[in-house]
Amino acid sequence: MKRFSQWAVAAVLLLTTVLPVQAAEYPFEETEEVFQHVMQSHLSKPAAKQLVKGALEVVSQQANQKKQLQFKVSEEDDTWDELELRLVEWQKKGGFDTPTMNTWAIDGMLSTLDDPHSVFFTQDELRLFQSDVENQFVGFGFRLRRQNDHIIIREIVPNSPAAASPLQRGDQLIKVNETSLVGKTFEEAYAYLRGNEGTEAVLTVYRPSDKREHQIKLKRASMTLPEAEGQMFTKGAVGYISLETFGSEGAIQVRDKLAELSRVQKPLSGLVLDLRDNGGGYLSTARDIASLFMEEGLLMYTTNRNGVEVETWVRNGQDIGIPVRILVNGGTASASELLSGALRDHGIAKLVGTKTFGKGSAQQVIPLSDGDALKLTLNEYFTPKHSVVNHVGLQPDMVVEDYGAQVVEALHSLNVNTWELSDAEGDTVINGIPFPTVDPLFKQTPQGLQIRAAVLSHLLGDPSIGEKDYVALAPYLKKYPALKQQTKNGVNTLTFTS
Repeated sequence: MKRFSQWAVAAVLLLTTVLPVQAAEYPFEETEEVFQHVMQSHLSKPAAKQLVKGALEVVSQQANQKKQLQFKVSEEDDTWDELELRLVEWQKKGGFDTPTMNTWAIDGMLSTLDDPHSVFFTQDELRLFQSDVENQFVGFGFRLRRQNDHIIIREIVPNSPAAASPLQRGDQLIKVNETSLVGKTFEEAYAYLRGNEGTEAVLTVYRPSDKREHQIKLKRASMTLPEAEGQMFTKGAVGYISLETFGSEGAIQVRDKLAELSRVQKPLSGLVLDLRDNGGGYLSTARDIASLFMEEGLLMYTTNRNGVEVETWVRNGQDIGIPVRILVNGGTASASELLSGALRDHGIAKLVGTKTFGKGSAQQVIPLSDGDALKLTLNEYFTPKHSVVNHVGLQPDMVVEDYGAQVVEALHSLNVNTWELSDAEGDTVINGIPFPTVDPLFKQTPQGLQIRAAVLSHLLGDPSIGEKDYVALAPYLKKYPALKQQTKNGVNTLTFTS
């Protein structure tokens, strides 16, 4: 996911609120607050017995693991009062501190919801979460993606600790210190990657190019990146904007990028909006960005635990007036899916790529009395045409698996007919814009130069080429006279006019 922001896949669509924070009056006040919030508001309408049992089972398991204590969970304990009595009893017997007991009990309750998006945050975790959404973070300086069940470094941020290290794009991340990341989710992987500024970790990566592992020590640093970046493609009058997260500055930065593109090229003939690996952010940002594309219209429907449906509208916006293509993939989630679904349902955009993540739920961040917080799922959302997103995802209008080929297909559908493609420092450069890809565009072999088959297939509009990894380029240079290739200073460049 892009990430918890772009650094972790945390598919979040937030409905934020500010509630008063008071000091805890008795040991298990936070646990009771979570119990009451979940009982009263969670989308699934859980039973009290379910939460009580979940809390006691986790506390019992932890007590056994930490001190080999045997605490029996009784079926008769099914109310808050009984849960509190049991926690007091077990804390006294085990001598556990109050914050630990609260965390165990809360984690136990939330584990019964079958909802990975309802999460308890300590104060430090809350700060990290908010920084992620705002694209502010402490880390090593690389972006990840999942490919063939591997966690792969897909991009290294300039001027970061990773950029000054031997790490390379395409390295498979295997371990953080002694903890294996094999089989881990993005959320789990990023939990191990996180740490305080200045702290170090040893990363173990496998590099396919030399078929061996490398151990690299890195120090975490504080970094802030723009939420939106963009520029014009050099061929045609098509603009490009990449949105990393739906933070508080996202809509302002997209607005400014649109204005900048319009000044450079008058008129624009189309726009490619890149939401690949964008895990979401604030609902208000999604609504504000939608208002940059349509004057007025329904953004989404939401339903709460009682089935009450509420409409959310865009008002006083502006019609973008040009065709839009949105690049999506399995990391496109939550607010990204909301925006994509709305713009498609209104006929403003078409989606290009692979099926999206499928997070059609909305959360509220609720402060708790000790300064911690609860992120709780309150609603499910649907697109303006009532399409279900949750656990389903959005199916693209143009299904394309290859990362670079997705860009080519988007431009083709916007009537671009002049092309220049090359490799530069590991990126695939398409009409002047570099895209960080794990697999290079070209590959030199003893039999001659090869090219990514999917990219060539979509470039030429020739499905017979297929989607296998690479094909020899020479036969297609003969078959298509308008297709030209040259090599200069070690850089291969392919040009084509359709």
